Amino acid sequence: MRVLIVTPHIFEGGAEKAVLNLVYRLNSLGCNASIATLSVDLSKLPSHYAKLNFVLPEKPLEQPLLNDVKAVIASSLREISSFVSLLRKSSSRFDLICACNFPAYWATYLARTGKPVIWFSSEVLAPYSQTKDLYEKSSFFRLALRLAIAIDKLIVNRGVNSIVTCSELNSCLIKERYGRDSLAIHTGVDYDFFNAEVPDAQAHLGLGDGPLLLQVGALVRRKNQILSIRALKTLKRDLSSIKLVLVGDGPWKPILQEETEKLGLTEAVVFIGRISEDELRSLYQACDVNLFPVVDQTWGLVPFEALAAGKISIVSKDAGAAGVIETKKIGFLSEPTAEDLAKAVSFALENPKLVKDMVEGGQQYVKQNLTWDKYARDMYAVFKNVLHS
Repeated sequence: MRVLIVTPHIFEGGAEKAVLNLVYRLNSLGCNASIATLSVDLSKLPSHYAKLNFVLPEKPLEQPLLNDVKAVIASSLREISSFVSLLRKSSSRFDLICACNFPAYWATYLARTGKPVIWFSSEVLAPYSQTKDLYEKSSFFRLALRLAIAIDKLIVNRGVNSIVTCSELNSCLIKERYGRDSLAIHTGVDYDFFNAEVPDAQAHLGLGDGPLLLQVGALVRRKNQILSIRALKTLKRDLSSIKLVLVGDGPWKPILQEETEKLGLTEAVVFIGRISEDELRSLYQACDVNLFPVVDQTWGLVPFEALAAGKISIVSKDAGAAGVIETKKIGFLSEPTAEDLAKAVSFALENPKLVKDMVEGGQQYVKQNLTWDKYARDMYAVFKNVLHS
């Protein structure tokens, strides 16, 4: 079976790691899988991903900066056009196409490849991250998005044979938007990697001996780092040595830095930028509590990577991962307020025995249910079913 996975850009994001691990494991199962994408940056990822087959345009496109309506529309059209051309040139070598997020599945439909198409949906079309800000500010953008959503419904219902998604939450959103059923398959975690002990992880980071909070993710609105910063201000009243490390980069960095300065937390908040997987593992193991106060996120690898590394997470009730975290009792949930997040952190720090038991249960859950091998086998079964039908 020859499968082409189509995704906008490859870098160290959670959805992108899912694509890389899927293709890597599919190839080990005897499936000939490749990735069609507009740009590739493997600098912060393990070296074995470089051996994968990437199908790229002659002139790769950088990830766009979506700072105004014109930029959003122009970049969307440019990416769709580039993908359509790429798919028309390369799709004949494959039996099946698995398209990921916008605009990949739009381009797959417009390219008219004649191949069966599976849409792997991390989210339905809506304003997220940078476009969330534009949506609130611009009436023209709100109108344009309504038109895009109408087109989106047509493309999904006419051009997609089957839909797979990352969570039960997004499965409900798909049913509501398109009237179609989808199969929820949770992405995996490299348990052995994150669980491998890093001796004296906190000491090597030079962040002091006080409690350490961690948040991992692009510095964009939906990741809600601003809530973690405000919660830290509350926690500082009783824990003067507590610190917060923010991993990632993005357009909200100046806003977050301004909030840090306004609250007098310059010495307590560490902006560490983009890091490698080895550095990420060290930070997971060094932290006392991992924070995941996201909004508009239908799943989330971070809390499960943290569990593999032996650390508890506080997860927003709005996150797709919250369902598993709550049902399996392998983490704490929080309302999207700084006060509630601070209370959850205090509770976790004051109850180490409970946290230890929850982490051990979480590690068992991850090992049994969230492996990349299981993820690849489940996806392979979907591919076979679509081809045979």
